[in-house]
Amino acid sequence: MRRFLSLMTVLVLGGMVGLYAYFPYLTALLVEGTPTLVWREVGQYARVNGAQQPGFIGSASITELEPKLNAIFAESGGSALSAARNGELVLEHYAPGATSEMRLNSFSIAKSLVGALIFKALAEEKIASPDQTLGELLPAAPGLSDMTLRKVLTMRSGVHFDSRSTSFGARGSYKDSDTFPNPFGPVARLYFRGLDAVVGGLTMDAAPSDTFNYQNVNTALLGAVLERLYGQPLETLLSEKIWLPAGAQDAVWRKPSVESGVSAYCCIYATARDWLRIGMFFGSNGSVAEPFLPNSLWREFLGLDVPLSMRLNDHYGNHTLQNVLDRKGEDLQGPFTYFMGQNGQILYIMPEKNLVVYRAGERFQLLHSTLYGAWNSIRHD
Repeated sequence: MRRFLSLMTVLVLGGMVGLYAYFPYLTALLVEGTPTLVWREVGQYARVNGAQQPGFIGSASITELEPKLNAIFAESGGSALSAARNGELVLEHYAPGATSEMRLNSFSIAKSLVGALIFKALAEEKIASPDQTLGELLPAAPGLSDMTLRKVLTMRSGVHFDSRSTSFGARGSYKDSDTFPNPFGPVARLYFRGLDAVVGGLTMDAAPSDTFNYQNVNTALLGAVLERLYGQPLETLLSEKIWLPAGAQDAVWRKPSVESGVSAYCCIYATARDWLRIGMFFGSNGSVAEPFLPNSLWREFLGLDVPLSMRLNDHYGNHTLQNVLDRKGEDLQGPFTYFMGQNGQILYIMPEKNLVVYRAGERFQLLHSTLYGAWNSIRHD
């Protein structure tokens, strides 16, 4: 029996050593786990420097949601919902226990911010064209040398990484989770080890089709392109080009490790008011004195000229989504752009209405009903 127990101990220890050899991030996985909605200060983070004095948005005169919106907010585990109109905060509502000081996870809203930085690089002529290849822009990915930036931006890259199906039944749906059901799969490796651990071995379809396939690795590649072009960390670029001009306060961005860069595709933690400021910044294209982008690039980034027919079933553009409000009997109508995270963390942007709405919660909340409800909750002309 003693010999048997010794043998079993050796086998168990050997198995654990083997697991750690192939999956060195197991300790981090056990300690950090999957991303949470509220910042827990567990893991590694980079600081996104914000304004010393937050941008003025005023005080909300409305804190209660209209009944229909209140019901779906509660049913979906909503944490925060706020709206700004004409540059001022008009609605601010929190679930019990949530506050305006709480830092809330962007999840995949971060992807849209990285997409915006790519457009900024185009405006600043760091990138000549979206049709440049990664062979020119990212030599660290030799297996992707023929992949164009445009294909990466629109999630049609043909990269061989993670093409799992979702509970929605659509291959590579934009509703894919930022979490990882398989702790030993490619998404987990990317999340805990960073792009540097996988980029050299990435390959792509020999003749990429135009098939949409939403993958976190696409945004990780865009982040690496930006850091190489500017010679700065991604959190510094976000701070200088978006966060500070928007008047947002300090935020934190999750890192796989002390040595790695940030997770470009996920996990910026900021307050609900700051997320609203970011939405307002994009909705107004910065300011009249200092536009974020030339008008044509701004319209292209937000997809403002995407035809209504393409919006009906959600259109995925350049790391942003476009849809349209057309429900009969509702006062609010027309196209809108939105940035979305895994559990329905959403920034709605309607420049023509001077309207921005932010929602965060534990589960998805009805997309159109949320925007209708926010509009019906506020006083408007």
